[in-house]
Amino acid sequence: MVDLSEIQAVFIEEAKELVLQFEESLLAMESILPNSDDEIINEAFRAAHTIKGSAGVVGYDHIVDFTHFVEATMELLRDHALNPCEKLISTLLECNDHINALIKCLESNEDFPQALTDAEAGLLESLKSYSGLQDQASSEQTVVENQEATQSFRVSAQFYKACMVDGFDPLSIIRYIESKGSMVEVDWLIDEVPALNAVTPDELELCHFRMQLEIHHSTREDIDEAFEFIAAESNIEIAPIEDDKPTPTLVKTDKQPTKNNKVKPKNPERMMKIPAQKLDELVNELGELVIVSAALEDHTKTIRDSALTEIVEHIQQLVSDVQSSTLQLRMVQIGETFNRFSRVVRDTSKELEKQVSLEIMGAETELDKSMVEKIVDPLTHLVRNAIDHGMESPTQRADSGKPEYGTLSLKAFHDSGSIVIEISDDGRGLDKEKIKEKAIQRNLISPDTELTDKEIANLIFEPGFSTAEKVSNISGRGVGMDVVRKNIEAVRGTVSVESVEHQGTCFQLRLPLTMAIIDGFMVSVADAKFVIPLDMVTECIELPLGNGATRQTDYINLRGTVLPFIHLSRIFDLPTNPKIRPSIVVVKYGQLRAGIVVDQLLGEFQTVIKPLGALFEKMSGISGSSILGSGDIALILDVPKLIHDFAHEPESRKLANS
Repeated sequence: MVDLSEIQAVFIEEAKELVLQFEESLLAMESILPNSDDEIINEAFRAAHTIKGSAGVVGYDHIVDFTHFVEATMELLRDHALNPCEKLISTLLECNDHINALIKCLESNEDFPQALTDAEAGLLESLKSYSGLQDQASSEQTVVENQEATQSFRVSAQFYKACMVDGFDPLSIIRYIESKGSMVEVDWLIDEVPALNAVTPDELELCHFRMQLEIHHSTREDIDEAFEFIAAESNIEIAPIEDDKPTPTLVKTDKQPTKNNKVKPKNPERMMKIPAQKLDELVNELGELVIVSAALEDHTKTIRDSALTEIVEHIQQLVSDVQSSTLQLRMVQIGETFNRFSRVVRDTSKELEKQVSLEIMGAETELDKSMVEKIVDPLTHLVRNAIDHGMESPTQRADSGKPEYGTLSLKAFHDSGSIVIEISDDGRGLDKEKIKEKAIQRNLISPDTELTDKEIANLIFEPGFSTAEKVSNISGRGVGMDVVRKNIEAVRGTVSVESVEHQGTCFQLRLPLTMAIIDGFMVSVADAKFVIPLDMVTECIELPLGNGATRQTDYINLRGTVLPFIHLSRIFDLPTNPKIRPSIVVVKYGQLRAGIVVDQLLGEFQTVIKPLGALFEKMSGISGSSILGSGDIALILDVPKLIHDFAHEPESRKLANS
């Protein structure tokens, strides 16, 4: 028998998705007011209906009771007995937040706090004011009247073979129906169950029995809800019991579902949900396989056996294919994350009495799911900050000749092996004089410091910096932008800002596609080995004679372009060998290019990213480490950090050196 806790865990994951669907539908309804769209209303109704039904199946009666009122309100909207308005949608959004809070309490095995219970009472009163619903506990007369609408049913069910493997428990249906009516008879038909001496181990996990039920004092809607998640792939027959008509017979397994069944999903492809922890374990084990494969390749080179070399090359190709397929499992589209910000934009703009529309571009862009989880908070802060600091009020925009509605854009795209996320607005832009004045007040810079516009803009990422005149729920505490930068750098990314006063501001996040395994280019300096992400390498050239200067950063003329380059030996204090003519690895990150001077080029190398220990985690220019096939350690260079901290200096210095 499947543990009920497993079914409840599945419900919690699915309920989270349904809560997001319900929110998206409500926001879509609000966006077209005062008009309405029946399809959008139906989508919202189905989400609420499914939450209620599935909560009942797993015994979460509190969610069932609350969602019942939400569903009833949506049904009035669907039947055009109630007209959608901004206030009603705001109430429904608050109800959706409440359902989400209830789900989180269940997920963490916590009791519902008193504040949540008090909020629920207020929400129910609001819903009743719109729909005229009465409290179930005080409407006994309504219950008696509804009894007249109940019927008796005969249900025949043959579940699909793999239902129990997928975590379905037939008894959950029995429990749910018993809570909605009277279960008069339950017949388990076992004529198709194979003999134990003839069954295979795989067949033991399959569902071989059939079920017939006789139910009194229930409704067709309640029974449909009970079978909602199983009907599409099973054969279910539901019919009312009438004195002059025979009861239905069980549908055969080779027959397609009848018209009484739910409509099959549009996409018949079966999906399987896998815990993220299992995917992480798989990627970790794949990383060990990559390391062992590299060791095998190194060992094969010493043997010089052509047959063995061919086998190892084939293994390497298979490992590469498995790596590509495995990492693809963790890739998700950024659009799902972007859509969450529709609510953030709505609530923040209403709180600040501003009018802002959200524009999403590049929703189909994919990145590692573990990366998505780490950038949600920084994105949330940047979006709220853009509305608070960047967007003007409708009156100010009108006075400036702009539309009253401001536009906030979220855009994602791939560039040079990275994913780029841009958060831009068409607001007032950064007030650079005000930023510089605040920086002087907070002793971040001295009054006589000369800064470029870009350096002034980057001051907003300093700890404790804020230009807000007063503290609010959104800004003014000087905590935020420095945390954004810290969180982005923690995933080996960078954040930059560009702004034009009175025209708008654009924050750009540049992130690696994955945090697990990368293709690298290995180099050496003295006895130390370093790995440069291969997608950032554009070319390799010899260091021209006469460029062995003592400065960390120098410049060469590369086909008419000034290219800054850095010496790894000087940055990491490594010895140099005058007998070796160094090479320059030209790297590109975004619009910036630089050269990295090394002793030897060792070629492409597939590497597993290992985090640095606490002793080295603050080392500038290093983003991680990797274990080589020989057992040696190679350090992975943080190319963005090297470019920004060493290769690209203030404009005045750059012009003087060119």
